[in-house]
Amino acid sequence: MPHRTRLVPLALTALFIAGASLATTVVHMDTRALVQRSHDIVIGTVEGSRSYWNADHTRILTEVTVNVSESLKGEGPGRLVLTQLGGELDGMRYHIEGSPRFARGEEALLFVWRDPQGRAQVNGLAQGKFEIGRDAGGTRVVQRATPGLAFRDPQSLRALPEGTAPARVTLDDMKREIASVLKEGGR
Repeated sequence: MPHRTRLVPLALTALFIAGASLATTVVHMDTRALVQRSHDIVIGTVEGSRSYWNADHTRILTEVTVNVSESLKGEGPGRLVLTQLGGELDGMRYHIEGSPRFARGEEALLFVWRDPQGRAQVNGLAQGKFEIGRDAGGTRVVQRATPGLAFRDPQSLRALPEGTAPARVTLDDMKREIASVLKEGGR
């Protein structure tokens, strides 16, 4: 019996360590960092998505197809296929906390990086996706819908305190900030 009693704390410690290793850590990125670390910056509309298993059948990946209407950096208008870890398939759901979500027909400003295999991915998880909408006057505005990522300043992109209403940031203000960083050598 004493041998079994010693195993319980050891097992609990192992479970705690394993659980902690699965956490998502996101480092804040301002507009300058997003611009500099992105291969492409585009405005587009989500056409659809499809989830599939990786070759080892151990992870679910999702491809999101975006019809690009405007390119601020990188390749011009056309189609962009984003690949992200996670999705739902065969009754299984694999979710990465902090990853962006996409809906067919939504318009977004996307900061995109490419992995060594050339697959396009949203930069900084959901930090690199800005939903585009229209305010009451018809002006195009941007904001991040992911909880905890709403912002007021298009330069710092600092998250607003919890419970604060999202600020009105125009797409034109965001585009000016991106152009300013690119002009200063933001690659």
